[in-house]
Amino acid sequence: MTTSQFTSSPPRYPDLDYAFLRYIGVSVEGEAVGHGVYLPLLQGYRRIVDLGCGLGGFVKLLRDHGFDAYGVDADPQCVADAGALGIPIVESDVISHLRSLTPGSLDAVFSAHLVEHLPYEVVMELIELAFRALRPGGRLLLVTPNPRALVSHLELYTMHFGHVAMYHPNLLAFFMQYSGFVNVDFGENHMTSATNVAASSPLAKLDQLLPELSNFLARDLTGQVAHRPATQVIPKPSNWLRRLLWHFKMTCIKWLVQPYYDQLGEDLATHSQSTQALAEQVAMVQHSLHMVLTAVHRPFESYVVGNKPA
Repeated sequence: MTTSQFTSSPPRYPDLDYAFLRYIGVSVEGEAVGHGVYLPLLQGYRRIVDLGCGLGGFVKLLRDHGFDAYGVDADPQCVADAGALGIPIVESDVISHLRSLTPGSLDAVFSAHLVEHLPYEVVMELIELAFRALRPGGRLLLVTPNPRALVSHLELYTMHFGHVAMYHPNLLAFFMQYSGFVNVDFGENHMTSATNVAASSPLAKLDQLLPELSNFLARDLTGQVAHRPATQVIPKPSNWLRRLLWHFKMTCIKWLVQPYYDQLGEDLATHSQSTQALAEQVAMVQHSLHMVLTAVHRPFESYVVGNKPA
Protein backbone atom coordinates (compact mmCIF):
# COMPACT_ATOMS: atom_id res chain seq x y z
CA MET A 1 0.00 0.00 0.00
CA THR A 2 1.71 3.19 -1.17
CA THR A 3 0.99 6.83 -0.47
CA SER A 4 0.31 7.46 -4.17
CA GLN A 5 -3.06 5.81 -3.59
CA PHE A 6 -4.14 8.82 -1.53
CA THR A 7 -3.48 11.42 -4.23
CA SER A 8 -5.80 12.44 -7.03
CA SER A 9 -3.40 11.29 -9.76
CA PRO A 10 -3.28 7.59 -10.71
CA PRO A 11 -0.25 5.62 -9.49
CA ARG A 12 2.59 5.47 -12.00
CA TYR A 13 3.46 1.89 -11.11
CA PRO A 14 0.14 0.23 -10.22
CA ASP A 15 1.55 -3.28 -9.73
CA LEU A 16 4.82 -2.32 -8.00
CA ASP A 17 3.68 -3.61 -4.60
CA TYR A 18 2.73 -6.94 -6.14
CA ALA A 19 6.07 -7.25 -7.90
CA PHE A 20 7.92 -6.42 -4.68
CA LEU A 21 5.95 -8.97 -2.64
CA ARG A 22 6.89 -11.62 -5.18
CA TYR A 23 10.51 -10.43 -5.20
CA ILE A 24 10.92 -10.93 -1.43
CA GLY A 25 9.05 -14.25 -1.46
CA VAL A 26 5.77 -13.28 0.22
CA SER A 27 2.99 -15.81 -0.34
CA VAL A 28 -0.61 -16.37 0.70
CA GLU A 29 0.54 -19.19 2.97
CA GLY A 30 3.31 -17.06 4.49
CA GLU A 31 0.94 -14.20 5.26
CA ALA A 32 -1.37 -16.62 7.04
CA VAL A 33 1.42 -18.10 9.16
CA GLY A 34 2.88 -14.74 10.14
CA HIS A 35 -0.43 -13.21 11.20
CA GLY A 36 -2.08 -16.27 12.70
CA VAL A 37 -1.17 -14.98 16.16
CA TYR A 38 -3.81 -12.25 15.75
CA LEU A 39 -6.73 -14.68 15.46
CA PRO A 40 -7.32 -14.80 19.25
CA LEU A 41 -7.58 -10.99 19.31
CA LEU A 42 -10.44 -11.17 16.79
CA GLN A 43 -12.46 -13.95 18.36
CA GLY A 44 -16.09 -12.93 18.71
CA TYR A 45 -15.92 -10.41 15.86
CA ARG A 46 -17.58 -11.88 12.78
CA ARG A 47 -17.65 -9.26 9.99
CA ILE A 48 -14.02 -8.18 9.45
CA VAL A 49 -12.21 -6.13 6.80
CA ASP A 50 -8.45 -6.39 6.21
CA LEU A 51 -7.20 -3.04 4.93
CA GLY A 52 -4.23 -3.16 2.56
CA CYS A 53 -4.47 -6.95 2.56
CA GLY A 54 -1.83 -7.62 -0.12
CA LEU A 55 -2.19 -11.16 -1.46
CA GLY A 56 -5.07 -11.86 0.93
CA GLY A 57 -3.40 -14.52 3.07
CA PHE A 58 -4.88 -13.28 6.32
CA VAL A 59 -8.32 -12.89 4.74
CA LYS A 60 -8.15 -16.54 3.68
CA LEU A 61 -7.05 -17.58 7.17
CA LEU A 62 -9.95 -15.67 8.74
CA ARG A 63 -12.47 -17.24 6.38
CA ASP A 64 -10.99 -20.71 6.98
CA HIS A 65 -11.72 -20.14 10.69
CA GLY A 66 -15.33 -19.14 10.11
CA PHE A 67 -15.05 -15.34 9.99
CA ASP A 68 -17.02 -13.31 7.44
CA ALA A 69 -13.89 -11.51 6.20
CA TYR A 70 -12.88 -9.65 3.07
CA GLY A 71 -9.92 -7.51 2.06
CA VAL A 72 -9.23 -4.15 0.45
CA ASP A 73 -6.16 -3.42 -1.67
CA ALA A 74 -5.35 -1.01 -4.49
CA ASP A 75 -2.85 -3.22 -6.32
CA PRO A 76 -4.77 -4.76 -9.25
CA GLN A 77 -2.48 -7.77 -9.57
CA CYS A 78 -2.86 -8.64 -5.87
CA VAL A 79 -6.63 -8.43 -6.29
CA ALA A 80 -6.53 -10.61 -9.42
CA ASP A 81 -4.38 -13.31 -7.80
CA ALA A 82 -6.58 -13.35 -4.70
CA GLY A 83 -9.71 -13.60 -6.84
CA ALA A 84 -8.25 -16.60 -8.65
CA LEU A 85 -7.97 -18.31 -5.26
CA GLY A 86 -11.50 -17.35 -4.24
CA ILE A 87 -10.35 -14.73 -1.71
CA PRO A 88 -12.74 -11.74 -1.73
CA ILE A 89 -10.82 -8.47 -2.13
CA VAL A 90 -12.19 -5.06 -3.10
CA GLU A 91 -9.88 -3.10 -5.40
CA SER A 92 -9.80 0.35 -3.83
CA ASP A 93 -7.69 2.65 -1.71
CA VAL A 94 -8.56 2.07 1.92
CA ILE A 95 -9.69 5.62 2.74
CA SER A 96 -12.22 5.69 -0.12
CA HIS A 97 -13.50 2.27 0.90
CA LEU A 98 -13.94 3.25 4.56
CA ARG A 99 -15.81 6.38 3.52
CA SER A 100 -18.19 4.26 1.46
CA LEU A 101 -19.16 1.94 4.33
CA THR A 102 -22.41 2.20 6.23
CA PRO A 103 -21.73 3.37 9.80
CA GLY A 104 -21.71 0.49 12.27
CA SER A 105 -21.56 -2.18 9.56
CA LEU A 106 -18.34 -3.92 10.66
CA ASP A 107 -17.40 -5.93 13.73
CA ALA A 108 -13.65 -5.45 13.34
CA VAL A 109 -11.12 -3.59 11.21
CA PHE A 110 -7.65 -5.08 10.73
CA SER A 111 -4.59 -3.80 8.91
CA ALA A 112 -1.02 -5.02 8.81
CA HIS A 113 1.85 -2.93 7.47
CA LEU A 114 -0.36 -0.16 6.21
CA VAL A 115 -0.01 2.82 8.57
CA GLU A 116 3.76 3.11 8.05
CA HIS A 117 2.95 4.00 4.42
CA LEU A 118 0.84 6.97 5.50
CA PRO A 119 1.49 10.44 6.96
CA TYR A 120 -0.03 10.93 10.38
CA GLU A 121 -2.97 13.00 9.08
CA VAL A 122 -4.08 10.06 6.92
CA VAL A 123 -3.51 7.62 9.80
CA MET A 124 -5.78 9.77 11.97
CA GLU A 125 -8.45 9.81 9.24
CA LEU A 126 -8.18 6.03 8.84
CA ILE A 127 -8.69 5.54 12.58
CA GLU A 128 -11.65 7.94 12.66
CA LEU A 129 -13.26 6.27 9.64
CA ALA A 130 -12.70 2.84 11.19
CA PHE A 131 -14.42 4.10 14.36
CA ARG A 132 -17.38 5.24 12.22
CA ALA A 133 -17.58 1.91 10.34
CA LEU A 134 -17.50 -0.24 13.49
CA ARG A 135 -20.53 -1.27 15.47
CA PRO A 136 -20.59 -0.40 19.18
CA GLY A 137 -18.10 -2.73 20.85
CA GLY A 138 -16.26 -3.30 17.55
CA ARG A 139 -12.50 -3.66 17.42
CA LEU A 140 -9.64 -1.99 15.55
CA LEU A 141 -6.32 -3.87 15.27
CA LEU A 142 -3.32 -2.16 13.66
CA VAL A 143 -0.04 -4.01 12.96
CA THR A 144 3.13 -2.13 12.02
CA PRO A 145 6.94 -2.44 12.16
CA ASN A 146 8.22 -2.30 15.71
CA PRO A 147 10.36 0.83 16.21
CA ARG A 148 11.96 -0.76 19.29
CA ALA A 149 13.39 -3.66 17.25
CA LEU A 150 16.87 -3.59 15.75
CA VAL A 151 15.76 -5.72 12.81
CA SER A 152 13.17 -3.09 11.86
CA HIS A 153 15.72 -0.30 11.56
CA LEU A 154 18.62 -2.20 10.00
CA GLU A 155 16.72 -4.50 7.66
CA LEU A 156 12.99 -4.57 7.06
CA TYR A 157 11.65 -1.02 7.44
CA THR A 158 14.11 0.51 4.97
CA MET A 159 13.60 -2.38 2.55
CA HIS A 160 10.22 -1.09 1.29
CA PHE A 161 10.04 1.85 -1.11
CA GLY A 162 6.72 3.18 0.19
CA HIS A 163 7.37 3.64 3.90
CA VAL A 164 6.70 7.14 5.20
CA ALA A 165 6.98 6.98 8.99
CA MET A 166 7.67 4.50 11.76
CA TYR A 167 4.91 4.76 14.39
CA HIS A 168 5.61 3.80 17.98
CA PRO A 169 2.77 1.59 19.27
CA ASN A 170 2.22 3.98 22.14
CA LEU A 171 1.73 6.82 19.63
CA LEU A 172 -0.84 4.76 17.72
CA ALA A 173 -2.51 3.98 21.04
CA PHE A 174 -2.76 7.73 21.66
CA PHE A 175 -4.26 8.29 18.19
CA MET A 176 -6.86 5.61 18.90
CA GLN A 177 -7.77 6.97 22.33
CA TYR A 178 -7.95 10.49 20.89
CA SER A 179 -10.42 9.18 18.29
CA GLY A 180 -12.69 7.62 20.92
CA PHE A 181 -11.44 4.04 21.27
CA VAL A 182 -11.28 2.48 24.73
CA ASN A 183 -9.43 -0.45 26.31
CA VAL A 184 -6.48 0.34 24.04
CA ASP A 185 -3.48 -1.94 24.42
CA PHE A 186 -0.37 -2.84 22.44
CA GLY A 187 2.10 -5.68 22.17
CA GLU A 188 4.53 -7.55 19.90
CA ASN A 189 4.21 -10.51 17.54
CA HIS A 190 6.67 -13.11 18.87
CA MET A 191 6.47 -14.98 15.57
CA THR A 192 8.40 -12.14 13.90
CA SER A 193 11.71 -12.47 15.73
CA ALA A 194 14.84 -11.66 13.76
CA THR A 195 15.55 -15.37 13.46
CA ASN A 196 12.28 -15.84 11.58
CA VAL A 197 12.21 -12.72 9.43
CA ALA A 198 15.79 -11.52 8.85
CA ALA A 199 16.66 -14.18 6.26
CA SER A 200 20.42 -14.10 5.57
CA SER A 201 21.07 -11.00 7.69
CA PRO A 202 23.56 -11.40 10.57
CA LEU A 203 20.72 -10.28 12.85
CA ALA A 204 19.11 -13.68 12.31
CA LYS A 205 21.85 -15.12 14.58
CA LEU A 206 21.02 -12.93 17.58
CA ASP A 207 19.06 -15.77 19.17
CA GLN A 208 22.29 -17.78 19.23
CA LEU A 209 24.50 -14.88 20.37
CA LEU A 210 22.49 -13.96 23.47
CA PRO A 211 22.73 -17.44 25.12
CA GLU A 212 26.45 -17.53 24.32
CA LEU A 213 26.89 -14.19 26.09
CA SER A 214 24.87 -15.46 29.05
CA ASN A 215 27.07 -18.55 29.31
CA PHE A 216 30.18 -16.39 29.14
CA LEU A 217 28.93 -14.12 31.92
CA ALA A 218 28.22 -17.17 34.10
CA ARG A 219 31.89 -18.20 34.03
CA ASP A 220 34.25 -17.33 36.88
CA LEU A 221 36.60 -14.77 35.34
CA THR A 222 38.27 -13.63 38.57
CA GLY A 223 40.18 -16.74 39.65
CA GLN A 224 43.72 -16.13 40.93
CA VAL A 225 46.88 -18.12 40.30
CA ALA A 226 48.06 -19.37 43.74
CA HIS A 227 51.75 -19.66 44.64
CA ARG A 228 52.49 -23.02 46.28
CA PRO A 229 55.53 -23.85 48.47
CA ALA A 230 58.19 -26.11 46.97
CA THR A 231 57.32 -28.84 49.46
CA GLN A 232 53.88 -29.11 47.85
CA VAL A 233 55.37 -29.23 44.41
CA ILE A 234 57.78 -32.01 45.48
CA PRO A 235 55.97 -33.90 48.27
CA LYS A 236 57.90 -35.86 50.97
CA PRO A 237 58.08 -39.60 50.08
CA SER A 238 57.17 -42.37 52.56
CA ASN A 239 60.25 -44.59 51.96
CA TRP A 240 63.05 -43.77 54.48
CA LEU A 241 65.83 -43.86 51.88
CA ARG A 242 63.90 -41.66 49.48
CA ARG A 243 63.10 -39.38 52.40
CA LEU A 244 66.84 -38.87 53.09
CA LEU A 245 67.33 -37.98 49.44
CA TRP A 246 64.32 -35.69 49.64
CA HIS A 247 65.86 -33.73 52.55
CA PHE A 248 69.06 -33.36 50.54
CA LYS A 249 67.08 -32.12 47.55
CA MET A 250 65.13 -29.67 49.68
CA THR A 251 68.37 -28.26 51.11
CA CYS A 252 69.69 -27.72 47.58
CA ILE A 253 66.41 -26.21 46.49
CA LYS A 254 66.33 -23.88 49.49
CA TRP A 255 69.75 -22.41 48.68
CA LEU A 256 69.78 -22.65 44.87
CA VAL A 257 66.18 -22.65 43.59
CA GLN A 258 63.89 -21.25 46.29
CA PRO A 259 64.82 -17.56 45.81
CA TYR A 260 63.98 -17.76 42.10
CA TYR A 261 60.87 -19.80 42.85
CA ASP A 262 59.64 -17.23 45.38
CA GLN A 263 60.30 -14.40 42.93
CA LEU A 264 58.31 -16.28 40.32
CA GLY A 265 55.47 -16.65 42.81
CA GLU A 266 55.44 -12.90 43.48
CA ASP A 267 55.40 -12.22 39.74
CA LEU A 268 52.51 -14.65 39.30
CA ALA A 269 50.57 -12.98 42.10
CA THR A 270 51.06 -9.55 40.50
CA HIS A 271 50.06 -10.94 37.12
CA SER A 272 47.01 -12.60 38.68
CA GLN A 273 45.82 -9.29 40.12
CA SER A 274 46.18 -7.59 36.73
CA THR A 275 44.38 -10.48 35.04
CA GLN A 276 41.58 -10.30 37.61
CA ALA A 277 41.09 -6.56 37.02
CA LEU A 278 41.07 -7.09 33.25
CA ALA A 279 38.61 -9.98 33.58
CA GLU A 280 36.27 -7.82 35.66
CA GLN A 281 36.39 -5.09 32.99
CA VAL A 282 35.71 -7.62 30.24
CA ALA A 283 32.77 -8.98 32.25
CA MET A 284 31.32 -5.47 32.62
CA VAL A 285 31.61 -4.83 28.88
CA GLN A 286 30.02 -8.20 28.09
CA HIS A 287 27.20 -7.51 30.55
CA SER A 288 26.54 -4.09 29.00
CA LEU A 289 26.53 -5.60 25.52
CA HIS A 290 24.12 -8.29 26.67
CA MET A 291 21.74 -5.67 28.11
CA VAL A 292 21.84 -3.59 24.91
CA LEU A 293 21.21 -6.60 22.66
CA THR A 294 18.38 -7.79 24.90
CA ALA A 295 16.76 -4.34 24.74
CA VAL A 296 16.82 -4.10 20.93
CA HIS A 297 16.38 -7.78 20.04
CA ARG A 298 12.62 -7.40 19.74
CA PRO A 299 10.11 -8.85 17.26
CA PHE A 300 9.70 -7.02 13.97
CA GLU A 301 5.94 -6.50 14.36
CA SER A 302 4.14 -4.52 17.03
CA TYR A 303 0.37 -4.12 17.24
CA VAL A 304 -2.21 -1.84 18.82
CA VAL A 305 -5.77 -2.92 19.60
CA GLY A 306 -8.76 -1.00 20.89
CA ASN A 307 -12.54 -1.12 21.03
CA LYS A 308 -15.30 1.25 20.10
CA PRO A 309 -17.35 1.88 23.26
CA ALA A 310 -20.32 -0.46 23.56
